[in-house]
Amino acid sequence: MKISKLFISFSNIKRISQFAGNEYVLNTNDIIIYSVYIPHFMDLKSDLYLFLNSIEIKKVKRFYKEIDRNRFIIHRSVLKVILGAYTKLKVKNILLDYDFNKKPYLVSHPWLHFNISHSENFAAIAISRKKVGIDIEHLSEDFKFSDLLPDVFEDDQRLIIQNATDKKNAFYTLWTRKEAFVKALGKGIDKDFKCIPCTDGQHTVDFKLIKNTQNWQVRSFDLDEHYLGAIAFEGLPSNATNLELHIIPNNMKDLLKIIPKKV
Repeated sequence: MKISKLFISFSNIKRISQFAGNEYVLNTNDIIIYSVYIPHFMDLKSDLYLFLNSIEIKKVKRFYKEIDRNRFIIHRSVLKVILGAYTKLKVKNILLDYDFNKKPYLVSHPWLHFNISHSENFAAIAISRKKVGIDIEHLSEDFKFSDLLPDVFEDDQRLIIQNATDKKNAFYTLWTRKEAFVKALGKGIDKDFKCIPCTDGQHTVDFKLIKNTQNWQVRSFDLDEHYLGAIAFEGLPSNATNLELHIIPNNMKDLLKIIPKKV
């Protein structure tokens, strides 16, 4: 039986709040996360709306709640700005395609892998030359997760949560790891979700589950107070990885610096 290795750990990711203008180049080992604090962008939503194409505008109008419309405008527009920076495409003309599990991709730039997650006031966008998946979650006080445990966690995983001093933190840590990994694989949540490893250390994964022989890493990280995240990407820990968390500027002057001048 063919197997792949999966390495899971917690990382203190280097945070970067300054941008270097139009110098957006991805090296082989770059894994870049962009953090977007939605409330700080609410005053920019009219400007950001201009980056949307007709298909996205129709989607905006289908949202029933204004807060959901605004969140979509913000995180979709920022995603397109970032994609424009790396591809040199005109932002408004960027059209996302979707695979059978609704994972977005760019047909014109198959080398560019990206994934997005949003929860409450935050969105996070992961960019890489490797397959990548990201999940962030707000540590909700109201969410009753105990009923979910038998359906989504193996016995050893469930025991870790039940025996943890901070059960909520333990639940979200393991949950985001599974979510990030299946998003990187493009699987979505299915019958295999329960058996996906999510505890610290090295694991083996059945070739049938991931349909390739690549090795993977999953790194947990603190996004902000009351927010946890996990990012999954191809590669072994022995290979150098440049993992960074960038804070997206919340004013149009700095945001427009991200966009290549020629587009």
